Amino acid sequence: MRLGAIEREVLENLSASDLLVGFLLSCRSTRLMYKIARERAMHRYRMRVAVERLVSEGYVSRRGDRLSINGAGRRLLDTAIVNVRAKLVSKKWDGKWRIVAFDIPERLQHLRRNVRRVLKRAGFIKLQHSVWVFPHECEEIVALIKQDNRLAPHVLYGVLEKIEGDARLRRVFSLAAIWK
Repeated sequence: MRLGAIEREVLENLSASDLLVGFLLSCRSTRLMYKIARERAMHRYRMRVAVERLVSEGYVSRRGDRLSINGAGRRLLDTAIVNVRAKLVSKKWDGKWRIVAFDIPERLQHLRRNVRRVLKRAGFIKLQHSVWVFPHECEEIVALIKQDNRLAPHVLYGVLEKIEGDARLRRVFSLAAIWK
C-alpha cells in the first residue's frame, strides 16, 4: 500500500507519541500505556474516517494535504447553526455552559475571523477575547469548525457547571426564569 502524506503523518504521530507516553509511564504501567495508546489511535482513526466521509460526501475539499470547507460544507454548517439557534427557543436549559476557546495564530487570522463569525451567527456570546459561551449542546458546530485541520489544534470545547458571575449571561440568553 502506498502511503500518502496524511497516512505518513498519522503513523509518525502514533509511533512517536505512543513511545513517549510509554517511556514516561515506566515498565510497571504497561497496561495503562496500551490503554492510552489504543484510545489515541481510535481517536485518530475516527477523525480520519470523519474527514474521509466529509470529503467523499463533498462537504470538504482536499488540495494536497490541506482540507477546506467548500460551499456544500458551508451550507451544512449553516444548517447546524440554525439547529443550535432553534435550541435556544425550544430546549430547556440543563444548567451547564458550553465554552469554545481558541488561540489561533496571527498567520491564520482570516480563519480566526471566520470562527468568530460562525460563533456569532450560532448565538454564542463573547465571554472574553477568544472565549465564547453558549447554554446548550453545540459540539456539532465545534466539530465542523475543527474539520479544517489548521484550526483543530487551536480550538477547545468544554462544558462547565458554573461560571462566576453568570447573571449577565442568564439575562442575555433569557435563562434567569428557567434555571435557578
